[in-house]
Amino acid sequence: MEYQPTDSTDLLIVGASFSGLTLAYSVHNPGLRSLIVERKHRLWSPSTGLITPPTLKLLEQVFPFGIPIIRAFTSMKVIFKDVGEVLLNSREPFLFLLDKDSFFSAAEEHLPSSFTLTLGCSFVKTENKTAKVQTHYTETRIRYNLLVGADGALSKVAKSSGLPLVKEWLYGYEWKISQPAVDDFITFVVDPTVSRAYGIWMFPANGGVRIGLASKKPLRKTDVQSIMKQYFSFDGPLLDYKGGAIPISGPVRAPFKEDVILLGDAAGLCGPFLGDGIQTAVKSGIAAARAVEQPNVGPSYVELLKKTEVTKYLKQQALLRSIWDRFVSKNTLKRLYKFTLRNQDHLLDDLTTIKEDPSSFLQIARKFFG
Repeated sequence: MEYQPTDSTDLLIVGASFSGLTLAYSVHNPGLRSLIVERKHRLWSPSTGLITPPTLKLLEQVFPFGIPIIRAFTSMKVIFKDVGEVLLNSREPFLFLLDKDSFFSAAEEHLPSSFTLTLGCSFVKTENKTAKVQTHYTETRIRYNLLVGADGALSKVAKSSGLPLVKEWLYGYEWKISQPAVDDFITFVVDPTVSRAYGIWMFPANGGVRIGLASKKPLRKTDVQSIMKQYFSFDGPLLDYKGGAIPISGPVRAPFKEDVILLGDAAGLCGPFLGDGIQTAVKSGIAAARAVEQPNVGPSYVELLKKTEVTKYLKQQALLRSIWDRFVSKNTLKRLYKFTLRNQDHLLDDLTTIKEDPSSFLQIARKFFG
């Protein structure tokens, strides 16, 4: 749809990834005129697409189509750099690999009729409840009642509206190689010199292998190829190579002002230690949808988020991450390795429990640090 300078909308959502789309699908007021603008020319997300069972349940509750899953995982090999490795198993799948291409295609196809999606449209700035957006050819101003920043860790909406920015992030990368997978489980490498707490992931997908990592500094393709050789003995071209910023400083201080709210990564709602990006994005979208239908949107949004325990949980993760980053050493890795061995029979189930009940995170963290 072409928008004219005099056009207005009740709800303007910037960003059409998990948080923005969840908000769109969770608003139950068909009379609300709503517009989603997305700078990319097709819907996709830089996340790996690995989701836990609780996240899958959330997606099934929000989206009115079958959630496309490529495969389920019940095992994970954890490699502690220069220390040892442990193979973990769970009774039930602890991670699913989401078919992101199919998911976003279905999300676009089934978008509620009260929402208009405009791809290839970038948010520029906002002033006096008017947003300037830009396509390749034109620049348009759109008046709104509520502006929603669902545009990632480096949020232009937050910067333009004067809301707090994410203080710290990692450079996340993911790519594919066509070499067939030897194993049918996920491999996770813990090496603080490269990836800090997030580790390096490898998992089989679509007849090849996908690898992901998060780095404190930008990586060149040559750096990534070197890492691929070092840890997985793989060599070859990097396919579908992409990346994005992963917030690790915890929730921003104030994710709203009078006519603006921030969702997902833009609000710092991503696990600084465990990487709960998709689940927390969906939860923030659901909370925002309920808040939109209340008089004081911003305070209602914060209160609804608080009830999910998302902000408390992520603050705990941010604290643990700061401790880890400051004190991690070879001895720390040895300790973590021994902790993993002791809890080998139930650790994956414990991690699933954390995703289901965030309040249990601190209890498990104490087991390690206690």
